[in-house]
Amino acid sequence: MPSTSIHKFVLPNGLTVLHEKPDDSRAFCVGVWTRTGSRDERSGEEGLCHFLEHMLFKGTPRRTALDISKEIEKTGGSLDAFTTKETMCVYAHVLNDHRDVAFDLLGDMLNNATFEPDHVELERQVVLEEISDVMDAPDDLVHDLFASAVFPTHPLGRPVLGYPESVSSFTREDLKRYSRGVFKASNIIVAVYGRISGRGLRKKCLELFDFPAGNVRRRAPRLPRLAPTRKLVRRRLHHQYVCIGNRTFSYLENRRFPLLVLTTLVGGSTSSRLFQRVREEMGLTYSIFTYSDHSRDTGLMATYMAVRPKNTKAAIGAVLSEYEKIRRGDLTRSELEDTKEQLKGRILLGLETSTARMMRAARNEMYFGRQITEKELIRRIDKVSLEDIL
Repeated sequence: MPSTSIHKFVLPNGLTVLHEKPDDSRAFCVGVWTRTGSRDERSGEEGLCHFLEHMLFKGTPRRTALDISKEIEKTGGSLDAFTTKETMCVYAHVLNDHRDVAFDLLGDMLNNATFEPDHVELERQVVLEEISDVMDAPDDLVHDLFASAVFPTHPLGRPVLGYPESVSSFTREDLKRYSRGVFKASNIIVAVYGRISGRGLRKKCLELFDFPAGNVRRRAPRLPRLAPTRKLVRRRLHHQYVCIGNRTFSYLENRRFPLLVLTTLVGGSTSSRLFQRVREEMGLTYSIFTYSDHSRDTGLMATYMAVRPKNTKAAIGAVLSEYEKIRRGDLTRSELEDTKEQLKGRILLGLETSTARMMRAARNEMYFGRQITEKELIRRIDKVSLEDIL
């Protein structure tokens, strides 16, 4: 998929619109993003942003929930959404011939969701089931537990889904109040990948995304001091699920590039050091990987693995040993270059879909206030040196 320029314009109400127009693609993807997410919820609102995301699909005066599903699916397209700690996104993916359907559905859902009390009660049970699913899946739950240890008493340490107690308390009035606060034009980015004229896109956005002007205040509680800690949650399971890691830094820091290379080298693939050492050579685990995650003011990195209790000590020792080897300089230039090539290929291949390109444009605008081109991204990865990794 060829790289094309992304056009940006801001409507009079403050809404930001991003448009990438491909030369030859039948796909059309439009996403509506908020600049706030679960970390911006107040005490007692834990999970409200995610609950709102669910409720947007439950009906408007013009459409029932079934109408919404049928209307998008009869085009062969899809309608989806997600919530993170710093954003919420609702997006539609259709053939270019059906782009009007995508726009009309999103505009109706975001502006006219009714939040009927009986729908709120039904969807509450769905979200509570979703929370229970995570609680019953230790390979998912451990990452929430790790975040709560890295960010104690801070919103970043709370699960995006919220808690059963908070979700059980939400009312229709809470949803209406929260949506009024979130859906303000300056807090919204509309990102589009597809063949539509700039004039046509502007007209659609003025018509369907005429959110009220006004600013949204982001919560910025102070990050607590991090002390070394061990957190153990006891369950009757066959495995122990382990995260080992630390707090890092925001996505605004240039150090994210050496960290990205490091996490890929150490545990980002089946050829990585930890996979080869802990699984292939020692046979201590089936699953092991390393990841990093950044927010606007901080971040974290972790190594995850699932091991039988009798092997936990040896597996943790092997993980720490690999990090210590790198700290001592046990890293060759050829290993570094191979990792960078792997990373670049993974990034570029990941941009070969219309949805990925729409999301990349929105995230670049949200995180950096500008578009970082593929060429710039590859150049930054190429510049990572052995000294940067150390």
